[in-house]
Amino acid sequence: MFIKLSLTILFFVFFPSFSLFAEDEFRIVIDPGHGGVAKDPKANHGDKYDSVSQTFLESYKQGTEHGKFKERAVVLALGKEVHHILKLTETEEGWREFESYLKKFSKKTNHKRVILRSHLTRESSYDFDPESNDPNAAYRLYDFPNQKTGIREKGRLSKINEKKPQLVLSLHLNPASKGQVGGMAAVLTPGYKTFQTIRSISEKKNKAETFLKSPWSDWLVFHSGWSKLENATADAWIYFHGYWSVKDGKTADLNKFEGYRQNMITWKYADGTGWEKKIGNKGAYAKSHKDFQPEGKFWEREKGKGEGYRREGGREGFGGDNHYVTKELMRFVQYGVPTLLKKPKEKYMELGPIQKPYISTYSLPTYTNALCAFIEIGYVNRSRDMKYLTENKREVAISLAVGIYSLFIGLDMKKNPNLPYNPKGKKVNWERYGNYFDEVL
Repeated sequence: MFIKLSLTILFFVFFPSFSLFAEDEFRIVIDPGHGGVAKDPKANHGDKYDSVSQTFLESYKQGTEHGKFKERAVVLALGKEVHHILKLTETEEGWREFESYLKKFSKKTNHKRVILRSHLTRESSYDFDPESNDPNAAYRLYDFPNQKTGIREKGRLSKINEKKPQLVLSLHLNPASKGQVGGMAAVLTPGYKTFQTIRSISEKKNKAETFLKSPWSDWLVFHSGWSKLENATADAWIYFHGYWSVKDGKTADLNKFEGYRQNMITWKYADGTGWEKKIGNKGAYAKSHKDFQPEGKFWEREKGKGEGYRREGGREGFGGDNHYVTKELMRFVQYGVPTLLKKPKEKYMELGPIQKPYISTYSLPTYTNALCAFIEIGYVNRSRDMKYLTENKREVAISLAVGIYSLFIGLDMKKNPNLPYNPKGKKVNWERYGNYFDEVL
């Protein structure tokens, strides 16, 4: 008996974060958007490195700025705060503090004990190093060559997938256009089904109304002078074989190449050695629309049930579980900040509203094997948004952390009819994903 007790004591000395009372453990990656610098002459290389042409396909994007506010700094500070609060669940003392936050949102006094393992994709915004050959090496999304050795290094997407998270929280800021009141919005990428519908419209095999009457029709207009359908069609062809289409959507624009992104990261869905020899042939690497065919491991994944659950349908009407986890976390912020600050009724509108989602071929929601809560958490040139993200950072972070717990376990919410948004408090149907989250490597 004495030996067993001594061994138990020694175990907890060396593994203090272990808990006999934690029945479940979940993996979360917090991704504060951007980071790095675009102004340094050595930093012009962007995120997408094309191993075929051995060039970077774009310049670096360091994130939006307005006055003293820099996206990369604001979201990093918030991300670190969320990370710190989630880390509380790893110890018994920390769990007691974390549960005190749960009680501010929940009707219950006792909550299921879990461990929420949190990881950050970056812990700095950018530290100028005049000797650095590559100041953005720590911040790139896609894999890239080391400038000294030429050896391929892993970007943030590969590093995220290495953690095999069930949930990724990606935090960003947006610049507001004239008349835009601020607030927050989800960022979504549809699944194979929707892209295939858009493709069939451009091939005259389907009517435009099939897209225009769908919830996906409010597509991000990134090409001025093009309609939403024309923008969506260009995005569809970028998704399928990397090349933009011309405006009519019938021909590939070979001067505008976005890369074969599934092969720009390290995961099990990248094609094996020699895939470059297939470029230009009929199949997954065709340069013309008519010759493209979705073949290979990545396209099998895209057509699979896991991607359908993540990106199509779902509780929010469209966008799958990605939309649900993103909008639910925004509802937690909308509910949590005035609740934690105990603001009177007339003050709750200090938070801008939840806006319509941004829809395009975004990298993170597509190339990670995790539910992706991609949130434009505020608008950098709207003082109301920046005030609550900086002055009330702690309350925002607690709200996001409690929301993450709810996504895994569920939460019996205290409803507040005076607030414009109340979280649903319903957990994701994680069970239906099976081994999806572990199959990425």
